[in-house]
Parts: sequence; structure tokens; C-alpha cells
Amino acid sequence: MKRSLLLSLILACSVSAVTLEEINDKPASREKNFLIWQFLKQDINASQASEAFYQIDTVNQRFLFDYAAKTDEAEIRYTAECMQKLSTELMGIVQDDCLYLALTPTKAQSLESYERELIAKRLGDRFGDVEWLRTMNHNNHFSPYSDLEPSLKLFNIAGAPYRHDHFNHPIDAETLASLTTMRGFSSFVYLAITDPKLTHIHASLADVSGGSYDAHTHFYLGVNAIRHHRNDNALYHLREAKQKAWSVMDRDKNTFWLYRITRDDALLKELSESLDINVYTLWAREQLGMETENYYSTLPTSEKGGFKGDDPFEWNRLHREMVATPPDRLYELVERYDGEDSLAVQAYMIERVYAPYVHNFTMPYERYLEGLSVDQKAFFYALMRQETRLIPGLISRSFALGLMQIMPFNVDSISKIHPLKVTSYHDMFRPEYNIPYAIEHLKHIEKTLYNPVFMAYAYNGGIGFTKRLITTEGVFLPGEHEPFMSMELVSNAESREYGKKVLANYVIYKKIMGEKVSISSLLDNLTQPTRSDYFRASALEPIL
Repeated sequence: MKRSLLLSLILACSVSAVTLEEINDKPASREKNFLIWQFLKQDINASQASEAFYQIDTVNQRFLFDYAAKTDEAEIRYTAECMQKLSTELMGIVQDDCLYLALTPTKAQSLESYERELIAKRLGDRFGDVEWLRTMNHNNHFSPYSDLEPSLKLFNIAGAPYRHDHFNHPIDAETLASLTTMRGFSSFVYLAITDPKLTHIHASLADVSGGSYDAHTHFYLGVNAIRHHRNDNALYHLREAKQKAWSVMDRDKNTFWLYRITRDDALLKELSESLDINVYTLWAREQLGMETENYYSTLPTSEKGGFKGDDPFEWNRLHREMVATPPDRLYELVERYDGEDSLAVQAYMIERVYAPYVHNFTMPYERYLEGLSVDQKAFFYALMRQETRLIPGLISRSFALGLMQIMPFNVDSISKIHPLKVTSYHDMFRPEYNIPYAIEHLKHIEKTLYNPVFMAYAYNGGIGFTKRLITTEGVFLPGEHEPFMSMELVSNAESREYGKKVLANYVIYKKIMGEKVSISSLLDNLTQPTRSDYFRASALEPIL
């Protein structure tokens, strides 16, 4: 108890170190927002809170609620209080604008049908569209007799449980044709196809042929068509997606799936010759017995010291300068920041010089990874490369901190058990703190997950998310296009792409460290619970 109290005091003191003078002195940026977030949690008065709050460049709900707890501005407090009303309070709200602020599909689900109708009639369209409320009272969504636009909006804004209960039925051809022309169709496709429980909608969407959509929508229509053995539709959508894809990895992804359904060796060769290093190109090269060689893992340094990139504001300034500098002049910056401490920064710059031809797989923090096995180091660097490209002074939009992007609440919990105590969140920009904390965090993941893809999902989205994902019926099981199909259909877009990229990083780092691995074998064991995760493996054990 005393230790927890002491830690709380330490963290409280570290937050209180943020001053208005410090905030006022900084340029508008994510880094400044992080200072303001800390400042708003301190014991400050309304005037101080106001001065800080109005320097935020992008206000979100988190900032609004924190500010509302400090301010004496009646309108701000009113807005926040309304937004935080419970579903049980909706019918008792007197002010119409407050009711509109409080209303969400999740809260509306707990209302009776007549209550939803009363609210819809009361609000009308004075503050925004609430026709979806009336739509919740019907059970004929996406039918010839339903009002399609409100139904489509409701599908896109409602939670997954509501969709499962009210939308999972076949959609007739005429209704589906109408949906394809509506705003919101792309969101509908993504939400439906990445939800394994909406099987009836999947079957209907497999029949969508032709059309002109964005690359994202064409891709999901394509893989869904493969899932339902409609390769004719799949070919059309994947070719359209490939043509419209803006990133090299997305083009490679579509080439991969085109190869899967055509077995055209020219496509496999094209994929193997891509300049990108990703799960698709590594798999293709392995099939053809080719090595991946367009990367570097070391750089010469001529001086001691250098620029570490561990100050978020200094790194932000340098990064803006880098972005504004033409590629043919970036080497001037590289030379300016020479030194052994500048390895991560230099490697980052050089990758920009040679993009997309050569890729950065340096390892600048070896001294903090002592005691880890080669495999653990490879995975750790795979995460670090994806999180921050090895730059220590980064802050994410959600305020994840430093090399391994550790959330403040994780910093707090790890501090309770780790012998290395932080004096402020700013310590997380120092590798000597950030790396040990991340190692501690990974210990929990390693106990239940054994494949780098699943471990990456857990690091990014949490162990609970990963457990729910991989224990869902029908995913990551043996099948013609597994585990690729399941990997493409992870509903959390960030975790989905994160897992793919970490796997590719891991394969390269293992090779650099002298323990070459087969990406095909790593992918194969995703469908074998005893080799990939505790959750499914334990469920298979006989009951004694």
C-alpha cells in the first residue's frame, strides 16, 4: 500500500511539472497536445485550464471532458454533461439540444419502440438526421419494403451486436443494386465482410459484379467473392483494386490474391520482384527460392555522440525539415547529424533518400536488450520498427509514448512492479526506460501467444481483443486460403495491418541475426492452435 501511494505521488508530481509557460512556449503539435492533456489533469483553476485548452490544435472528446471538469464555461459543461447522459436518462432530458447530444444508437437500443418514435418526432431534423431511430423499430432492414438510406446509415453507426440481431439476412438482387449506389456503401461492405457472424450478408455481397468503387471496397468485395467461390467476380474486383491502389503494399496484396485464384506464374514473378518488403513479397520469394536483399542493418559512424531524436519537440522540428527537403538534398541532413547516437535518425533519413528501393532494418539499441534470446530480440525489433521506425521521441495520436509506444496507463501499471521507476512520462522517450517497460509488458503476451502475428495483434489491440478474434468460430482454421483469408478479415484495421507488417519485420530481423525462418511455416502454424496460442490449444485438451 505504501509503495502504491508513493508511486501515485511520484506520478502526480511528474504531471504537476507541466506549466503554462512550457505549453505557451511550444508550437501547435501532437507533442504540445500531450503536455496540455497532462496539464488538464493537474490541480489548476478555470482560467489556467482555458488558456491551455484553447491551444489544442484538434479537440477530441477526451479533451472536451477533461476541460469540462475544470472550466466555468457553462456551454462547455452543458455539452459534456449531455454527451455523458446514460440511456436510462434519455427520456427525462428536457432540453432538445441536450437530448440530441446524448443520443447514440447504443443508448437507443435499450429504449422501447414508442420511446424511439417519440424522440424522433420531438427532434425532427432540427439538429441532424435521426430518422435511423425510427428505422430501429422495424425488422425489415434491406428488404424491398424498407427505407434503404436510413437502414444503411443505421447499419454503419450501430454496434456489431445490433447488426447481428437485425441485419443478418440475405439481400435480394434489386435491393443490393440500390445499396451499391448509395453513400455509405463502402463502409457497409467493410463492416459486413470483416464481421464473421454476418454470413448471410457475405453470401449476398459475393454476387456484386461490376461497379466502380474505391480500391478498399473493391478489395473486400474481391476476397469475399473468393470466400464464396465466385472467382469471376473476384477477378474483376481485385483487378480494379490493384489498379486503384495507392500504396505498393496494397498493389502487392491484390497481386497476391490474383495469383491465389489464377495460379498465373507471371503474377507470382511480378510479386517476387516488388521493391517492397512485406508478407506478400516475402511469401512469393520463398516460393521461388529467392532471397530478399534490398535492406541495410548497419551504418558507419565517424563520431561520438550525435542527435538521439529522443526529445519529441526537437524530433518534430527535424521531421518537418526532412519532409520539406528534396530527396536529393537529404544527405546534407544525414551528414549534419553524424554520430553513433544518431544511428536511428540517420537510418530513417537514408531510407527516405532511397525509398522505395532500400529499407531500414538497423538495430540501434542492443545494449538495452541484454538477456533476451535471439528470437525475442528479433520480435522486439520487429515491433519497434513498426511502432516508430526506431525513433525514440514519438507520440501517437492516442498519446502512446516512445520507441515501443507505451500508453500512459500502461506506464502507470508497469511502474508498480518494475524496479526502474519513472519520474515523469517524459522518461518514456528515453530508450533506457521505454525498452525495459516494453519487455515487461511483452512477458504477459508471451505466456499465451506464440506466433508473431498473434503476438503483434495483442501488442497493438490487447490480449482480450486477440483472444476474442482467434476464438471466433470459423477463423484461423485449416482451409484453402488460410490463414491469409482470416488475416485479411480482421475487423480492427490497425491491428490487421500491424500484424502483417510485424511478421515481415520479424522474418528479416531473424535473418539478420542468423536464425533464418520460413514465412510459410509461420503462416501455417496460425491454423494450428497447439503451435500458435494457449487459448485455443487449452480448449482442445481433453476434460479430465
